[in-house]
Parts: sequence; C-alpha cells; structure tokens
Amino acid sequence: MKHSTLGRVILVLVLAQFSSCAFFSRPPALPRREAIEPTGSEEKFAKLLEDADIVYFPSEVADLESRSEAAWRLLEALRRGGGGFAIGWDWASNDNHRRRYLEEAGRAGGATLALNELKSQAGETGWSPEQAVADEIATYFREHRSDKMLVFLRRERLGMDHGVPYLVAQKTKARQLILNPRRHREQGPGLLARR
Repeated sequence: MKHSTLGRVILVLVLAQFSSCAFFSRPPALPRREAIEPTGSEEKFAKLLEDADIVYFPSEVADLESRSEAAWRLLEALRRGGGGFAIGWDWASNDNHRRRYLEEAGRAGGATLALNELKSQAGETGWSPEQAVADEIATYFREHRSDKMLVFLRRERLGMDHGVPYLVAQKTKARQLILNPRRHREQGPGLLARR
C-alpha cells in the first residue's frame, strides 16, 4: 500500500472512531396531531393511548365538570389499559373539578406531575418554563418507559416549532400525540386523524 493511501485509511479510521452515530440516525419524530370530539367511542380513545406514549391535551379547554367529556374519557381509557400512567398538569388553580380529576387518577394508580410548580422554578435554573417542563416529562418517560402520560398544557406551550413536545422530542424517542378537542361536530366522524 502506498504511503498516501495508508494515510487516508488511517485518517478515515480515526474520524470514524471519533464521530458519533448521529450522522446516521434520524431526527426525532415530531408529535402527531389529532382532532377529537367527546362523542367518540371508547375504542377510539383507547386507540389514541395505544398509539402514543405521551398525549398532550390543551388545559384551557379541559372540561372537567362532565365525565362524558374527552379529558375524563382519556382518564378512563388509561385506567382500563391496565398499565402504569401519569397525569401532568400546568393548572395554576386547584378548583374542585381539577382536584377531583387528580384524585380519581391517583385512586386508579396514576402518578401526578405538577408542571406549574416547575414553571415557577425555571427562572432559578436559567431555563425557560418550556425547557423545565419538557425536561420533567422526558425524565419521567425515561424512568417509566412502559407508562403512558397524559399531559395538560396551555396551547401556547404545545407549539410545533419550539414548544414542549418539540423539546421532549429532542430528549426522547417517545411517541407523542397532541389532541385538539372540538366542542361541536364540524365535520366527519367522532375522531379525525391527521398524520
């Protein structure tokens, strides 16, 4: 082998040893979005949870007064799923409906993540509130890979470009789903999928 060819081979081997596999790995999957109606079947709510590790629900539209609403039906699907689960929430107030929802989740064996407390502590760490919340979700997911998570966050924190799901995707390979609840039938069946 010529000296210059041997030098190239050694250079390639050295570069290969110090380079990471990141060049060959795909970027993390961004969350799917789906529109749901509270009138969807129990099977459809169960399927939503089956196909995702982390499900996000806009907290400002979570109607917890009626057990027939989507948030309660998702909790029921988590409970029936038989596996472990957690409820993450950024609710600032602790009204009776929210307290009852979290108590029901706890009785069903669900863990709770108080994400609103992290947002207030984020300034101390130098992180943005989104980063602190995303880190808590990603840490829980890594430590409890077989658990499902239902996370209630304000819509502005669910943005695709730099919101919490985007930041979680940078830290985990979790299958994420962002739900967009509808109040009235606008078109089609009870569950509309966009992939």
